[in-house]
Amino acid sequence: MDKDEGREGMWYAVRTMEGEEEAVKRRVGEMAPRESGWECRVLYCIHKKRYLGEWHEERERLLPGYLFFVADGPEPVSGVLGRITGYAGLAGEGMEACPVEREEEELLERLAGGTEEIGMSYGVIRNGVLKVKEGALVGLEGAVRKIDRHKRKGYINLSFPGLEKKLVGIGLEVTEKS
Repeated sequence: MDKDEGREGMWYAVRTMEGEEEAVKRRVGEMAPRESGWECRVLYCIHKKRYLGEWHEERERLLPGYLFFVADGPEPVSGVLGRITGYAGLAGEGMEACPVEREEEELLERLAGGTEEIGMSYGVIRNGVLKVKEGALVGLEGAVRKIDRHKRKGYINLSFPGLEKKLVGIGLEVTEKS
């Protein structure tokens, strides 16, 4: 028996055309049976960007071109996806809905906190060590592989079928460095 078989509420990744994630999510919602018990998510992250002389919070897709389904199995998801046109392809080889590895699923769930949005994090760097004091990255300092203080982002590695390890930017403002 596969280690993930029988697991309830597994995450599945589905690849679509960049920019069409919300449209596909809407079509899936219209076609899914009401009693399906699964949900479709497009993950976003909040980051800061400076323009007009001020810092503004902006929302961007965490992984452009990807949708996530939380379901008890891939069959109901695949059935609905098979009836939808307008998505480019699916993550993985020969699979319609690719399961996300348990570790990646737990990381995404923790970052998003059960929502579709990963908020800003705030921390300090002391003696070269990051300590996140507030936000989605609290307790995940070890997962941060790179910090860009100018762009106010911390980068973590994500990987799942169809996406080899990729550095993904999460909003992180370092308020103090000593």
